[in-house]
This record gives sequence, structure tokens and C-alpha cells, in this order.
Amino acid sequence: MKIHVYLSIFFFPAAFIYVLTGALYIFEVRENADATIHTITLDSLPEKGQEQEFILNLLAKHNLKIPSDTQVRMMKGMPTMGNIKYSASIAKDRDGTNILRTTDRGLYGILLLMHKAKGKFYFDIIAVTFSISMIIFYLSGLIMTSFCKKRRKSALWTFVAGLGITALAVYLSI
Repeated sequence: MKIHVYLSIFFFPAAFIYVLTGALYIFEVRENADATIHTITLDSLPEKGQEQEFILNLLAKHNLKIPSDTQVRMMKGMPTMGNIKYSASIAKDRDGTNILRTTDRGLYGILLLMHKAKGKFYFDIIAVTFSISMIIFYLSGLIMTSFCKKRRKSALWTFVAGLGITALAVYLSI
């Protein structure tokens, strides 16, 4: 019984992050909601292998912050550097114009990207252990309920109703 209490208290911050970011995401509040974004129109794209120097020179020229991680990675075919807090990337604007975009996210944006497993693996460890702990909570709750003979029938019907409604919601959402 104590293990439930301690695990609940330990994982409360993770649960709060998942509940908050999940609910707001459903209402279209995305990771850039609290971000400061700067865009610079590009006359040309960098030569292959020159992306890092090109981005760093543009950032310095426009007095923009240099990302802490300046290693260039290709994301969706375009070069980017930085992390989930602050990044600089070359992209195409809505009208097809090549731009350099810097994105400086706030706390909500960082937490949402953690929810989506876009950060480093450290938070993923918390997420996986939280998931395992939730399974243990539910299974142990079902086991404890099965020993209550007078509540067994209502517990079973509640489970069947939850299973049916969840399956219906999944089917209707496809």
C-alpha cells in the first residue's frame, strides 16, 4: 500500500505535465504557443557541407543568439541546429521562400515537446517508468477489487463499460 503512495507522489509532476500538455494540445495549443520566433529571408541556400558556417554567420550578422549545440542535423530535409529550447533552422516559408528561423520556446513548449519525446532520453526514462507504474496501479487496483466479493459484479460491469466506450471512441475517431 505504501508503494502506491510513494509512487503517486514521485510521479505527480510527470502526471501533471502529461495532463496539462495533453489537454492543451487537444485544444490546438502547440509547442510554439509561447515561443519567440525570428525569420530572415534567404537569397540563397548554403552549399552542402557549409550549412553550419552559413547559419552561424547569419545569426551573428543579425545579432541573434547562437544555439548551445551548433552541430547541424537534417530535419525534414533542411539543416537545423540547437535543442528544443532554442533552435535555428533553414526552412521554406508558407509561400515557398527560403528562410532562416530561430525559435526560442518557453516552458510550455518545452514540456509539450517532452510529452512528445522530442527531448533527450532522460525525460523518456521518467515517461516509461511512469507508464509502467500506471499499469501496476491499475492492475493492483483490479486485483484488490476482485477480492471484494460484494463489489466484484459492479467492478466487472464498470470495466466492461469502460472497455466498450473506449473501443467505440477509438472506432469513431478513425
